[in-house]
Amino acid sequence: MKFRKHKEKGTASRKALVIAVSLMLIACLGVGGTLMYLTDKTGDVKNTFTPAEVTCQVTENFDGSVKSNVNAQNTGDVDAYIRIKLVSYRVDSKDISKRIGGSAAVEFTPGTDWVLKDGYYYYTSPVAPGGSPEYALIDSITLEDNYGDQDGGRQVIEVIAEAIQAEPATAVEQAWGVNPANLQ
Repeated sequence: MKFRKHKEKGTASRKALVIAVSLMLIACLGVGGTLMYLTDKTGDVKNTFTPAEVTCQVTENFDGSVKSNVNAQNTGDVDAYIRIKLVSYRVDSKDISKRIGGSAAVEFTPGTDWVLKDGYYYYTSPVAPGGSPEYALIDSITLEDNYGDQDGGRQVIEVIAEAIQAEPATAVEQAWGVNPANLQ
């Protein structure tokens, strides 16, 4: 009789194993069938990601010898930091398309919240889309109309503005190597 009980116990274990394997097989078929149904019946989803546009433009008044209200406007669609580079050189007094030698220094006091670093003037706060820095970089500067040295000529100041998205905060540091908020 002991032998029979042992045999019945082995049969019960085998039945439990078969039931467990059957249940796992049914579960796998159910999950697989559901995934196939969803893949077949679910339509394509469009990616509606729109990349940010980061652009700017120089704003200034110029009457031939005086530049005033030199600034930049954020023409993009996200908050951006702005920097400006001033490039000054001399041109022939009679033919302004002809560059000539001699230095053409730019001397002025930058507007509030503008900081000079490595040849660029950085505005230390982000500028909203459509906005400009609160204070102009240059209120007014008179260009040299006729240098009295050997080179002669007249002064030109080109204003070059750049913008970069304000978020993430590391974007400015990675692209420009500075953190405008820490330039104060």
